[in-house]
Amino acid sequence: MARAISLFGLTALFLAVSPPLRKDVLGVIGGGVAFMVLYAPLSYVVGGLLVFGALVFALNRGSKAH
Repeated sequence: MARAISLFGLTALFLAVSPPLRKDVLGVIGGGVAFMVLYAPLSYVVGGLLVFGALVFALNRGSKAH
């Protein structure tokens, strides 16, 4: 869990100090949201399931014993 939190923190810090990258990332996020609005509400359900699945995969993979 600490690994995931530190990755989010480092990402936020990097975006805070890099305005061109922040502009590009926010543009991509805005485009994705505009696309999702066209196909709402189904696209919000699918998007939520994808985010949830990605989080489960990422956090479960790091907690397995070697």
